[in-house]
Amino acid sequence: MSMFDVDRSGTIGFNEFSGLWKYIKDWQNVFRHFDRDRSGSIDRNELRDALRQFGYNLSPPLIELVQSKYASNVTSAYGPAPGITFDRFVRACVVIKQLSAAFEGLDTDRDGWVQINYDQFMQTVLSLP
Repeated sequence: MSMFDVDRSGTIGFNEFSGLWKYIKDWQNVFRHFDRDRSGSIDRNELRDALRQFGYNLSPPLIELVQSKYASNVTSAYGPAPGITFDRFVRACVVIKQLSAAFEGLDTDRDGWVQINYDQFMQTVLSLP
């Protein structure tokens, strides 16, 4: 919400709310686009395809980790709902974007590798929103 509080007043006015509403609607359209089976959740393959289209080519173990970390924990008589629900999908995408941007900031020679110490790692991760 704070990213839409443009004037930093601590509240969201009408124009700021309009921006938030558009942001949510845009994400809903993205979610619907990748939820090909219209199940209301994003499965592993849909997640992989979405992230690839966003420019993040995660390895299968990382896709599995994201899937399990953000999977819905809603249960029914048939067990937990499979896949990632809308709000968790948005959160996963935002986190991947932030972590990737932080890594790119450290990867000064753009070779896909960084060497940092524990303090630098913690500073990087804890400074993310």
